[in-house]
Amino acid sequence: MYDLHSAEPTSVAKQSNRVTSIDAFRGFTVLAMIFVIQVAGYTNLPLTMSWFGSPPVSTFKHAADAVNATTGIGLTFTDLVAPFFVFIVGMVLPLSRKRRGGEWWKHVATRTLLLILLGVVYISLALGSANSWGGLSYWWGILQAIGIAYFLGAAAMMLPKWQRAVIVFVVLGIHLIMSMNFHWWLHLGDPSRGFWTIANLNGDPLRPLTVHCTPWASISYGAITIVGTILGESILSKSHKVIIRQSLIIGAVFCVIGYVLHRIDWPDFAMNKETVSASYSLFTSGVSAFTFLIFYLIMDVAKYQKWAWAFIVFGSNALLGYFLQPIVRIFVDALGFKQYYAGLSGWYGMFIGLVWTALLWVVLLWCNKRNIYWKI
Repeated sequence: MYDLHSAEPTSVAKQSNRVTSIDAFRGFTVLAMIFVIQVAGYTNLPLTMSWFGSPPVSTFKHAADAVNATTGIGLTFTDLVAPFFVFIVGMVLPLSRKRRGGEWWKHVATRTLLLILLGVVYISLALGSANSWGGLSYWWGILQAIGIAYFLGAAAMMLPKWQRAVIVFVVLGIHLIMSMNFHWWLHLGDPSRGFWTIANLNGDPLRPLTVHCTPWASISYGAITIVGTILGESILSKSHKVIIRQSLIIGAVFCVIGYVLHRIDWPDFAMNKETVSASYSLFTSGVSAFTFLIFYLIMDVAKYQKWAWAFIVFGSNALLGYFLQPIVRIFVDALGFKQYYAGLSGWYGMFIGLVWTALLWVVLLWCNKRNIYWKI
């Protein structure tokens, strides 16, 4: 079950059972997610170039959003957000299992189901209108993919770490073979038709299953989560040496293997968020480990923590922060302010994206200070 009124204190750093660098990393990821979602429809954003073989595109957009893109090949900063999140999901699984004991599997099953159901609600809110559920359908989006990744990561916890590493390559091998040989593995429905929803009964009934990736292609995100569990078990040791060494090993090994695969059979094996390709999953797992290591060295080793307070506001209440986006947008639009943030471009668009992110941050801070948390 989930609790909107948890007794968690506002200052997460004061909680001895939490790792502040994980909360900060999660908060950074959610903050980045909110920002890039806001600027997704803007044009001429800065830092436009080729990223890992993509057509010229701003790093604040997905590689697949490049003007002349025919595939999703490439890797921008925006393409790292989803892997960061599922990697963090994997990192906290060993901590969750230790804390919950015999109740853990019941929690895993409940949380998996709730993530999938909440994903339907979220996309229905995002694509519907302020006064109707016209966007309601059986969507398959990022929350559902996280649900599958979470379950796969939890199941892999039954194996020792070295066997989990093997499972990662088995899962990605299956994904690669299926992607290359079966069109339905990655592509469903007719892109020229609209999505089937209760407001558009003539839409394509398969397209709602492809908002983020197909349900079965979500196993590739599961591979990232499994890698995260390997690092998460090192965190249980509470040894700086063990955690740093494991982060470096995972970062180096998976970045190298992912990049080699990205280049070895171009473009079939290339990094591609749209298909959640094997090289994309491997490389981003390594980048995730290195990124966590940066937070860990600064916050848990050097003990510089106050600078990350803004991130922890998001990181300690991530699900509520994510769901606030469409809810706050509905209210802002109802007040007649849509004209001030829609259809922008360039650096001004970046500025408004930051203003929008700051607005969500203030609302979430208000919730945190009143102990309004949403945990599942």
